[in-house]
Amino acid sequence: MKVLKAFQEDAKNNAVDILSSCLLDIKQLDKDSNYEKYKNFIISQKGCVLFEAPTGIGKTLITGKTAEDISTKYKTIWIWLAPFKGVIEQSKKTIKANFPGLQVRDITNDRHVIKLKSGDVFVTTWSSLAMSNKEARKARQSTETQVSFDELIKTSKSNGFNIGVIIDEAHHSFKTGTQSSDFYKDVLNADITILCTATPKDKDIELFESKTSITVNRISISRQQGVETGLLKAGIKVGLFRTSNLTDSQFIDFEHTALIQGINTHNQLKEMLKKENVSFTPLLLIQATDNDNIERIKNWALDAGFSNESISVHTADEPDPYLETIAYDNNIEILIFKLAVATGFDAPRAFTLVSFRTNRDVDFGTQIIGRIMRVHQDLQGNIKTIPEQLKYGYVFLSNKDGQTGLVSAAQRINAIKNELATVSNNIMVVPMTTVLSQSDATGQTELIFNIEKHREAESIPEVTNEISYCDTQQVDLFGNIFFNTQKEDNNNTNNSSSCNTSPTTTYEYPIKEEYTVPKYFKTARLGINGFDIIADAITFFEIDDELLTIAQKQAIQIKRENLEIFSGKYDSTESSYAYILEKEITKRGQASLTGINKNGSINVKNLQLKLESRLKKAFEDAGMIDIANDTKKVRNGLYKILSMKKSRLDEAIKRAMLKHIETYEAESLPKSIYSDIELPYSRRNIYGVVPSDLGSWEVKFSSWLDDDEAQNINWWHRNPSRKPYSVCIPIPGRTNNFYPDFIISVENRNKENGIILIDTKERINDEEGIAVSKINATHPAYGKAVIIYLQEDKEDSKWYTVRYIESKEKNELDQILRYDLLAVL
Repeated sequence: MKVLKAFQEDAKNNAVDILSSCLLDIKQLDKDSNYEKYKNFIISQKGCVLFEAPTGIGKTLITGKTAEDISTKYKTIWIWLAPFKGVIEQSKKTIKANFPGLQVRDITNDRHVIKLKSGDVFVTTWSSLAMSNKEARKARQSTETQVSFDELIKTSKSNGFNIGVIIDEAHHSFKTGTQSSDFYKDVLNADITILCTATPKDKDIELFESKTSITVNRISISRQQGVETGLLKAGIKVGLFRTSNLTDSQFIDFEHTALIQGINTHNQLKEMLKKENVSFTPLLLIQATDNDNIERIKNWALDAGFSNESISVHTADEPDPYLETIAYDNNIEILIFKLAVATGFDAPRAFTLVSFRTNRDVDFGTQIIGRIMRVHQDLQGNIKTIPEQLKYGYVFLSNKDGQTGLVSAAQRINAIKNELATVSNNIMVVPMTTVLSQSDATGQTELIFNIEKHREAESIPEVTNEISYCDTQQVDLFGNIFFNTQKEDNNNTNNSSSCNTSPTTTYEYPIKEEYTVPKYFKTARLGINGFDIIADAITFFEIDDELLTIAQKQAIQIKRENLEIFSGKYDSTESSYAYILEKEITKRGQASLTGINKNGSINVKNLQLKLESRLKKAFEDAGMIDIANDTKKVRNGLYKILSMKKSRLDEAIKRAMLKHIETYEAESLPKSIYSDIELPYSRRNIYGVVPSDLGSWEVKFSSWLDDDEAQNINWWHRNPSRKPYSVCIPIPGRTNNFYPDFIISVENRNKENGIILIDTKERINDEEGIAVSKINATHPAYGKAVIIYLQEDKEDSKWYTVRYIESKEKNELDQILRYDLLAVL
């Protein structure tokens, strides 16, 4: 039988004082017509206490001792409501072992009123009584041998018993629906109530108070109190994995990695505990996601050296009948579960938990913490002298986002401060009247005429939005206004502002004579003569030492940081290795092959076979004959290269395509352009105006071009998409050709007519890889197209060039665009 520590005794005595005061005040009431009204008011003020404390602090022990003390002073029977069926037997055993003044009664077959005595406890769940199910219906119906549960409560009250209700994990009780609250008020009609929770939230308490009209008296115990007395570990360290770059993280098998890290930590703690001469073996808890996941976990554990006999699996589908004994069975070192163990499973020998679930929920995080927070009884006496590592619990997450729930849970637990409830509202009945009263903090009596609480719903006025558009405008699904002349694939807003529906004038703008503009531009296309693109790509696909290393890669270097979630402090960083996720490698490798064939011009299967042959030859040349002769290893090696260094194949294809891109004369430029509206003036546009189809960024860039005072720019031309006189660049593997926004003639530029091709891009990276493919596009006569980005600022916006970073396989801003750079870009 466990003995209360001093702080637990204080909490128990505080609760006993409040609840005893409630029962005493009820006992002293006159049994007249106002009895029920006065009684309900007394209960609403002093009939409920809440124990809020972290898991492992001893809430169950304090609660049981409170019920035991009350039962010796007042004739009381108890309904102990456990959160889940899985912990009913555990609760019964705890009561029998620690509270001799309480007697466990079976709610199923022991509902005999004549046998009732003070201290009787019926342990059950809400679902067994309050819900609409077979089990609840059975318990609430009388039989030939016993009364229904409802009748048991009524008869007990008639026989002078008080009804005490204990609600464990109280935050679960009244969250949804009305069945629980109705059952609590109408059937249980409790005289006193004890609530227990490790995850206190003000809104949960407010919900209970609003549904029951009862004020909760809080008794709080901090985590630090448990740490100082040796009941709780000093903290929880969460292992967080980091890679040197984001690309590598896509290929890591974080599940396998988290498990191995958890196993390594478990084994280290096991060796330390042996030196402490304790009587127990540490327990490793592993939370799986599904049955397939469980099988993988078990196989990984077997590979790591554990025996079948040392691994137990417990799920709702296949429960372990000996779950309760696992907490103390030193032959079991690993317990694999899904959800069933997360709440209410007490295993003080558990030090390490590995979770594969993606869950950011704070309540769930608190429950997870609770499974490994307790200190085993063998260590409680010397908690201050044991090695530092044994003072902590350890969590490893396969999904880093799960740390959010754990950190938030830690913050909530930290918010619980030591606090005893104050019994300051001494309720009395004023004999000369029938008015209920209470004493305030100064001892003055305040008359109470209205016990009921009224709430009014707020009325929110309806707001409607109306948008009017002129007839020539159209609106897309996102509410954006656009015009028929808007450029295809342009990501900027059209700058036209006219709403005229019937133009009366046509404006003509001829090419300005002062500019030396070619009659036609040169556009590009893939050669019309047949060629073998695959053969050329294989020639350009050089397999060097770097690619050979990648092809053989089994693991990726990672760093592990330990975050202590209660203090928010990080431990020292440890270097380690993570397993490669073969499934993801295969998926991405295949996607790389199909991704280069958007226009259907490449036989992907033939390309893959040629690449595998090329890699096999590279292995042979390097003397790696065993790998070269293993078709599966060669293919996996190719997938690793295509996943981790995708740019190498893209570059080979690009070079092969460039070899066969040819220029030809586009049709002659229009001698004039026409518009229904007068267009803004431009200093250097070949037609002397800003075309109406420019987007907002393009308008800003045209202004930038016109502002060149040093005369680096000769002229500029808007390059429309898909016109017979436009300039395009074929992009390897893509159906659509690339039409850069601007054709610009630059003084002293070493290209035909000094031309540079420039394209504005609001998104310099995209999932489809369009921006990357454009930045690598090269025109045989005019050179590489330049992608620019506008860094907008209220005071000083600047244009930046964009460059491709091969190691990251993405675009980044490069340098501020200057007029003099246009000649050399």
